[in-house]
Amino acid sequence: MKAHITHHKLFFVVGALALFFGVHAFAQDTTPPQISNIQIGGLTATSAVVSWDTDKPSDSQINYCLTKDYGIARDPGSDKTQHTLTLTDLDPSTLYHLRVGSQDVYGNQALSGDYTLITKGALTLKTEQRLSPEEQAHVEKAVQQIQQIQTTEALQVVQDAITKVTKQVSRPPYIMGPPRIAEIGMDYAIIVWETDDPASSIVQYARESEYDVANPDNYSASTEEGDMVKEHTVRIVGLVSGTNYHLRAGSKNALNLTGYSRDVSFMTKSPIPTVQSFRVIKAEADSATLGWKTSVPASGVVEYTDIRTKQVRSAGSPVFASTQAVKIAGLVLGARYMAVVKAENAAGEKVTSEPLYFSTIKDTTPPVISKVSNESTLYPTAEAKVQTIVSWSTDEPAYCTFHYRAGLNPSIEPTNFEEEKEPRTSHVEVVLEFAPSTVYQFWMTCRDPSRNASESEKFVLFTPNKEKSIIDIILENFQGAFGWVKNIGK
Repeated sequence: MKAHITHHKLFFVVGALALFFGVHAFAQDTTPPQISNIQIGGLTATSAVVSWDTDKPSDSQINYCLTKDYGIARDPGSDKTQHTLTLTDLDPSTLYHLRVGSQDVYGNQALSGDYTLITKGALTLKTEQRLSPEEQAHVEKAVQQIQQIQTTEALQVVQDAITKVTKQVSRPPYIMGPPRIAEIGMDYAIIVWETDDPASSIVQYARESEYDVANPDNYSASTEEGDMVKEHTVRIVGLVSGTNYHLRAGSKNALNLTGYSRDVSFMTKSPIPTVQSFRVIKAEADSATLGWKTSVPASGVVEYTDIRTKQVRSAGSPVFASTQAVKIAGLVLGARYMAVVKAENAAGEKVTSEPLYFSTIKDTTPPVISKVSNESTLYPTAEAKVQTIVSWSTDEPAYCTFHYRAGLNPSIEPTNFEEEKEPRTSHVEVVLEFAPSTVYQFWMTCRDPSRNASESEKFVLFTPNKEKSIIDIILENFQGAFGWVKNIGK
């Protein structure tokens, strides 16, 4: 019985010690697994098998990605010292970064350094990125050789070399020569250019009035076509007719590098004018005034031919306008002439009218006087002066004389101004002789260079009243109330 008790106590002590040391060991285990023997194999175009060992049971995980910003693949079981994970859904012929990791049951985690792998498979290129057969062969051979590399150090050397070469060859597309304006319309233009490599097509443009020469990147509009080509054609629309534009062409490659051409300018076409209402405004003994209209503003030249002598002359106006009139001088009395209008828009496009026939005759038509107006202003000076401006028009250049009289009695001799020195169609006279609060009658007589004379109707005007002083107003009020006030001062 004593021996039985002794053995029982011994068993209890041993068990307690085992439990004590077991708990103590669990509490003190903070050492992560040691990772060793990392192997990368089983490479296909879309998968890879990665294996490694740990010095104690732990789980398995792999961080991987195209760059060092890793993704993750994991086996959560923490019961093995030999680990294998298969990475799937990878891209063929692609360089991946990875690192392996393991965590034991106590939460201690270990991570390896950075490793790389390149999946197998042929290098595929998009249609717009086709290489020449020679360059394609070099690329495929390089990929095959890189796929044979098994160590991180060797892959790092290759990666450094690729980075260096990339910096050397990565440049924007080169635009060969300035862009050409293949076609110009009133509201569109077609731009063409070529690049040394396939790239997209960009046209930036602005009106000349909006283009800042000091800032060549200041274009108000842009259009882009994304097809990767070497021969570029872009049609820009919505332009304003008869307007100067600046533009530059650009092309962007697959690396988002953009090259630009130098600035070029062009003018959109203007609407072609049509000549309307070509007519003789006035024929005289040695001259004729011809007038016409155009559908859009245009300059115009009258080309006229003496039908008898066949002598051809011209006279014109460089002004761009929709209504034009030209006086032809130096003609022969009684001669017959043929005339045409040659109108030209802002873009230099010309159109010729139908012929017009006319003859010079002795001028017997007097000028017509119209648009008569007057305006009077009273100046509050000691003499209370009135200034009156009278204006009128004649249908042809004429010499005019201004006449007036005070009151409406025709027996009163009128005052006559001096006749104008030069013939004109717009006439103005400034009259300073009028008195305030007075009725006047005025009229004009005009003659053309052929001495055909006309007289306007007679007009009546009332000059403004003189302003009364405060003393005048007080006296008028007293006179209304006390008749004797009017005798003051007598």
